[in-house]
Amino acid sequence: MLPEEATADRELPSLQLTDNVLREENAMLRKVIKSMQGSLESQACTVRRLERQLKASLAKQEREVRELQSFAQRTEWSLQLMTQRALQAESNVEKLKQEVSILQQELESSKVENENLRASQMTNLGPVKHNIDFVVQSLHKIILGATWSIGQLASGVESLHFLADVLQSTGKISEDEA
Repeated sequence: MLPEEATADRELPSLQLTDNVLREENAMLRKVIKSMQGSLESQACTVRRLERQLKASLAKQEREVRELQSFAQRTEWSLQLMTQRALQAESNVEKLKQEVSILQQELESSKVENENLRASQMTNLGPVKHNIDFVVQSLHKIILGATWSIGQLASGVESLHFLADVLQSTGKISEDEA
């Protein structure tokens, strides 16, 4: 045997051992790669699922925002309408108060005239009584109208308070979502 052959024979087991180690290492690396590929596929599925959930959540939030904006617009319109009605009712109440005041003055004047007529003992009290009855009936009608208008004004004020509460809650909801 030549010295070179003897050296080759001694190196052969060492090369076979290295070859086996490398094969085992390659097999292990293939398993790791397959495991990582499976993990990546699983993560990709999770990412796609999360993207779908995010899109659905964003769409839902956009719908809710549109609904809240629509509600706020309707509420604002209602508030403006009720404010206008309340202002009209207040104006009507003021006019009715003035009419009541005038009619009360006329009633007092009629009472004084009536007392004067009684004092002078006039025989014909029919027209005066008719005027007094007319004034009293007119006063009752005006008082009923004023009472109704005041009730409408109170109802309008209650509605305005309710809408103010609703708008305040809407503002709190918007702040909470932001």
